[in-house]
Amino acid sequence: MMKLRFLCANHRSDLEHNVSRAIKFWQTGFDTGQFYTDRLQWADAIPHLGCAFEAAEILLTQNSVDTEVSCQWLTASALLLATSFNGTNYTAEAEDVIWMAINRLEQQLSQDPSQAVWVGRHLSQLYEQLKVCIVLNDPNAKEPHAQINASDRIGQLH
Repeated sequence: MMKLRFLCANHRSDLEHNVSRAIKFWQTGFDTGQFYTDRLQWADAIPHLGCAFEAAEILLTQNSVDTEVSCQWLTASALLLATSFNGTNYTAEAEDVIWMAINRLEQQLSQDPSQAVWVGRHLSQLYEQLKVCIVLNDPNAKEPHAQINASDRIGQLH
C-alpha cells in the first residue's frame, strides 16, 4: 500500500470498480501534470500526478489493462511526480514515490518472472531517479545537481 494518498476513499473505490474511468482518470491526471511540469509549475502538477500515480497502481493491481502498459503508466507517473516533488524541495516525498513504484514493480515481477525484460527496464529508470533523489536529500552534497526532467526520459506515452 502507498504511504502518500491523493485519492479519497470514494474516488479510489470508484476507480477500482470502473476500468474505463480509471484509464481516463490516469490520462487526464498525467496530461495535466505534464502540462504544469513543462512550465515548471511543480506545486500545481503534484496533485494531478499523484492521482495519476494512484490510478496507475489501481489499474496494475486490478489487472485491468495490459500489464506492460500499467507498469509503463506507473513508472511514468512516478518519475514525473518525483520530479515535481524535487522541484518544490520535497525531496523525501520524491524518494518515497520512487520507492513505492520500485516496490510495486518488484512485487509484479515476483508474481510473474516472465515479465523480467520490460519490468527491468522500468525498474532501471526508477533506480536512476532514486539516485537523483538520494543526492538531493544528502545535506553533505558538495555541489547542486541538475534535476532530471522525467519527460525527457520517458518520451511520449500517447
